[in-house]
Amino acid sequence: MKFVKRRTIKLSGIFFLSILVLYFLLRNSLLHYALEKVQTKLVERNGIILRVESSGFSGFTTVALEGVSVVPPKGDTLLTADTLTVRPSIWTLFTGTLRIKEIHGSGIHVTVEYGEKLNNIRFPRPNHLHDTVKVSERNYAGMLASALDRSFNFAPQRSVLRDVLFTYKNDTLERSIRLNTFHSDEGEMAGEGIDLERNQKWKCNGSFSQTRHHFDMYVFPVETEHNQLPLLQELTGATIEFDSVHVVLDGYKYSRNELRANGLFSIAGLSLHHKKIAEDTVRVPKASISYSFTANENSIMLDSSSVATLDQITFNPYLRLENGQSRKYAMNIRTSATPATAFFRSLPEGMFDEVRLHEADGTLQFKLTFALDAKNPDDVIFDCSMKKDHFHLKKFPPGGLLKMNSEFTQAVYERDRYIRSFQVGPSNPDFTPISDVSPYFLSSVLTSEDGSFLYHNGFNEDAFRKSIATNFKAGKFLRGGSTISMQLVKNVFLNRKKTVARKAEEALIVWLIESNRLCSKERMFEVYVNIIELGPNVYGIGEASRFYFNKKPVQLNLQESIFLASLLPHPKWFRYSFDGTGQLKPFLADYYRVMSNFMLKKNLISQEEHDQLLPKVEITGMAKEFIVVTDTVPEPVEEEEESN
Repeated sequence: MKFVKRRTIKLSGIFFLSILVLYFLLRNSLLHYALEKVQTKLVERNGIILRVESSGFSGFTTVALEGVSVVPPKGDTLLTADTLTVRPSIWTLFTGTLRIKEIHGSGIHVTVEYGEKLNNIRFPRPNHLHDTVKVSERNYAGMLASALDRSFNFAPQRSVLRDVLFTYKNDTLERSIRLNTFHSDEGEMAGEGIDLERNQKWKCNGSFSQTRHHFDMYVFPVETEHNQLPLLQELTGATIEFDSVHVVLDGYKYSRNELRANGLFSIAGLSLHHKKIAEDTVRVPKASISYSFTANENSIMLDSSSVATLDQITFNPYLRLENGQSRKYAMNIRTSATPATAFFRSLPEGMFDEVRLHEADGTLQFKLTFALDAKNPDDVIFDCSMKKDHFHLKKFPPGGLLKMNSEFTQAVYERDRYIRSFQVGPSNPDFTPISDVSPYFLSSVLTSEDGSFLYHNGFNEDAFRKSIATNFKAGKFLRGGSTISMQLVKNVFLNRKKTVARKAEEALIVWLIESNRLCSKERMFEVYVNIIELGPNVYGIGEASRFYFNKKPVQLNLQESIFLASLLPHPKWFRYSFDGTGQLKPFLADYYRVMSNFMLKKNLISQEEHDQLLPKVEITGMAKEFIVVTDTVPEPVEEEEESN
């Protein structure tokens, strides 16, 4: 028995020794064969040419490459490297998975071209991939897990990189970023790079574990001023600066077609400017999210167990995208009850400047629920509310939310161009108290713009849901959901630009005014009819009634009132409202019919007034000189933004 055991051990030793000898004798030939196979495969699949001037082994398993280049079928060379030394994990090769344990490189240059004329990353698809995969057959969890596995397998536990240059080109610009040094060893990593265009230096440090799937990195600028992230402004139009960013992936697990991942993202001293977000630069002292992420075969979800902070506001975000039989979107945000003054102070500077300096007692809690099925957009769910507890505004900065309760100056701008200013109050001879305005005009405006203005709290949820569904089905903005309260706040406190910041601040100011009765409905409506644009440099019903009809506002009849209400979405279009015979165009005749039917239904006019109404007005004021007799209607222009 002992003899058999010794013999088995001896034979095993001889076998492994033979394998080892064969490995040393044949490894260079095997390496060259493997490189040739990779080169052939890249050419056949994507037309990519991989060149290696010299290759060989350095040590037991380390592969040394020199003069490496990757040439796409079109455009500049994608990658060149003077030297690359790679040490794979031998044991992982037996499982069919390649894992890189160590890599050293220098003189690496990556060039990405992406534009209409320049593009070196658009490769032809292999023939067997030409058939489009159906949406319902995609496995999000599997794709993400595979991408994460590859990332960690090819990100070595040990590395030393020097003189790595990344260049981005499109049809109009060229930018370069150089990674001076980067090294990782025993779980620690650090690096330093420079934006060559702006001469801005950046550093990073943190920890990394290839086997535990752990990644923890801080990124921060060396200088404290003008720390703008490279390339973002050129690629997105956004200017982003920050003091530091902290990114953590604390492992992930993939099982039974479900992927779960947890981690952290935080940013300090954020400064962001983008014309679609806000007119001014947005500043956030600190923000973070401790996230819990889940994906399965047809959905991706940010779980509500995630915890986010915006300065002193803490909330639980929930986001879900489902792509099964139809695409579904869901979002839920719920903040914790936050002291009101801290809530205001935590709002981003540059987005909520009309609100941030107010002080209040009590607490505020914000809730938002949204769900939309692309197959049934008319069933969209949108509920937004602000819960207050012992809330009371106690300090109003000059020109704050009480502005409308007394006479104030209204400044008018178009496309950032100052037009004029006028007083909204008795000192202005054109200011008209609501009691001196024709009831026909008041009823026409309410019917046209916001039939429930006198009863809602500033928001018409049904109208807003309908606008979401309409715009989603059209794939563009066709219908707004703004109430008179929202239009009034936009014109008195904010600007007319359609930015995320303006709409968000508009909603908050409306809630503060309406829910806390800072201004009566009657006064709000009075201000509204005295500042609305109703023609070229014509603001308010006092100026409009004289400009069109040489009348006082109280003298306007039903036909004239409906005509003026029709101008609210596009105030300058009145000049194109008449045909070659001087009659109102057919589309306005339809408008009269719809308006009068609504007004009759709501008992705003009598049956007799409804039956006798004709879509006919006679312009007798100065407006007569501006009328253009034509059978066409002009295309909308940006400066004539609709009231909604």
